[in-house]
Amino acid sequence: MARSASPPVSRIVAVSPDDGSAIDLRNPALAALLSWLVPGLGQLYQRRFFKGGILMAALLATVVAGLVVSDGKAVFYEWRRGSGRQTRWAFLGQVGIGGLAIPSLIQTSLLDGSRRQPLLALPWFAPPLLNGQEVSEAYARRLADHDPDIDASDFRRQKGVFRFEPDQTGGQISIWQKRLGRSFDIGTLYTVLAGLLNLLVIYDAWAGPMHRAEEDPDGESPD
Repeated sequence: MARSASPPVSRIVAVSPDDGSAIDLRNPALAALLSWLVPGLGQLYQRRFFKGGILMAALLATVVAGLVVSDGKAVFYEWRRGSGRQTRWAFLGQVGIGGLAIPSLIQTSLLDGSRRQPLLALPWFAPPLLNGQEVSEAYARRLADHDPDIDASDFRRQKGVFRFEPDQTGGQISIWQKRLGRSFDIGTLYTVLAGLLNLLVIYDAWAGPMHRAEEDPDGESPD
């Protein structure tokens, strides 16, 4: 007995504003997720290689520039009231790129958890320490050995943990701002702009290219 033919799979397409050709969006939700994780990755998944490559190169270059000028300090998550920390409003823009947001959330969660250290005791994407904050021995040693602003004398051993007690008030964020100056703010600005611009990239992966509003015969734009 012959098997019946499978029904055709419906595909979501968009129309190119340049030449009117059809653009296969494949799975728009997956494409949008990929572009949130890495700018332009969703467009590459949709086989829009030129556009995806341009978007990826431009936005990742902006992110890298922001991290370089800020010595890797510009991106971190800090959203806890009543704990002595300031709300990191810049993260609302940086969260537009999942590759920045996810590591920041993980590092903060681990540093504030029972282990008192970020993943592998690495400071990348970890929030700045507060004066009096307790960390693990591994993280204290990592900072003392590799952070130019911190040495072993900034930590005091107490009940199996190391308490951060630098001479300068204001915690580690004040130390960063004192050394980096405007470079810290410039790095923050670059990463925020990249995150906000990536929202347009995510929309493009979800719904296809945006079109200009068509004018009516009288030359007026529709309401």
